[in-house]
Amino acid sequence: MPAVTPRPIVRDFGGLQGRPEVTFDPRTVFDFVISLNVAAGEEADLLPEDAAWLRRARETLPAGLQRDLDKCFGETSMGAFHALPSVVLARPDVEDAEGFMAAMQELQPDGLVRLLLADLLRQADADEMTDRILAGDSDALDEAKVRFDEFNKGEIMTFLRDPVPAVARMVTVLEAWLPSYQQIEPRVREMLDRDIAGRRQDRESLAQDALLEKTTGGIRWLPEPRVRRIVMAPSYFARPYNYIYQGSDWRLFAYPVADTAIGPTDAGVPPQAVVRLYRALGDVTRMRTLKLLADRDYYLTELAQHLELSKPTMKHHLALLRAAGLVTVTEEGSLTYYSLRRERLEEAGVELRRFIG
Repeated sequence: MPAVTPRPIVRDFGGLQGRPEVTFDPRTVFDFVISLNVAAGEEADLLPEDAAWLRRARETLPAGLQRDLDKCFGETSMGAFHALPSVVLARPDVEDAEGFMAAMQELQPDGLVRLLLADLLRQADADEMTDRILAGDSDALDEAKVRFDEFNKGEIMTFLRDPVPAVARMVTVLEAWLPSYQQIEPRVREMLDRDIAGRRQDRESLAQDALLEKTTGGIRWLPEPRVRRIVMAPSYFARPYNYIYQGSDWRLFAYPVADTAIGPTDAGVPPQAVVRLYRALGDVTRMRTLKLLADRDYYLTELAQHLELSKPTMKHHLALLRAAGLVTVTEEGSLTYYSLRRERLEEAGVELRRFIG
C-alpha cells in the first residue's frame, strides 16, 4: 500500500465577501422527481407504509415503463433527468407535481438540453458553446466532451446527439408516475412544511455556513465566484441523503427532512437518527475511517488508499457516515475532503439513553 504522508489540508477562505442569497423552497415538486430516483425503499429512511407504497408503485408500472424508469432515473442515469431541477427553479409558479408536468409539456427538448449544459458547462463560455451545440455544430460538441465527467461521458454524448427520444421517454415515465405520487403528495407537503417551521430559529440565528451545514447534516459548502443563489429544498424521499444539483449561477441542496417533521411515531420504535448512527458504527471499515479522521481531515483518495478500497466503495461508506451525522464533507473545486464531527459522537450515548429510558 502506498504511504500517505500526514499533512494539513489548506483551505482558502479569501474573497468570501460576495456571499450568495440562501432561500428555502418547500415545494413538493422536488420530491416528485426524487421519488423516481431513489431505490425502492431499501436504504431510504421512509415510514414502512411509504417504503411499501414506493415498491408497489414501481411494480404496477408496465414492464416497458419500468425499464424506461431505470434508464431515465436509475443510479447511473445521466442526461435530461439532471436538468429537471432547473425547470422547477425557472418556474416559481409551479407548486406541485401536476403543475410540473404541465410545465414539462410546454418545454421543448432544446430547452432541456440548454438547462443540462448549464449544469455541465459552468465556464464563462458555456452560453456561447451551448448555442453552437444546439445549432448542430459538431466541433462544439467535441469541445464540450472533454469537460464532461469520464464516468457519464458516453451517456451524456448519446443524449446530446439526439435528445428528442430521450426527452419523450422521460416525459412518458413522469406522466405514468404522476397518479401514484399524487396519492401521497398531500402528506408529503405537510412534512415539508413542518420541517421548514421547525428550522425557523436556525434560519434566524445561524450564520450562512453554519445553517447550510446543520440543515444538510454535514455538508460544508465554500462559496464559488459564479454562484449567486443557494436553494434549500426539504425532501422526504431524499432521506437520509442530500441530492445536490447545480446550474451556472445557483446550487440546490435537496436535504432530508428532520425526523421531527415526519409526524408522530410509536414511542417503542427508535428514532431514525439513532438507527442511522448505530448502523453506521456497526462496520469495521467505517470505524477505521472514523479513527483516521480523528487525527486530521482526509481527501477521499487518501482514505481509499489507507483502507485499500476503491473510491466508489469508500464513497459509499462515507455517505453512510455523513447520513449518520458523523462526518462533514467539504467540496472545494474538484477536491472533496472529510472531517470528523466530534460533537455527534458525544450525542450518541445521550440519544440511546434517552430512547431506552
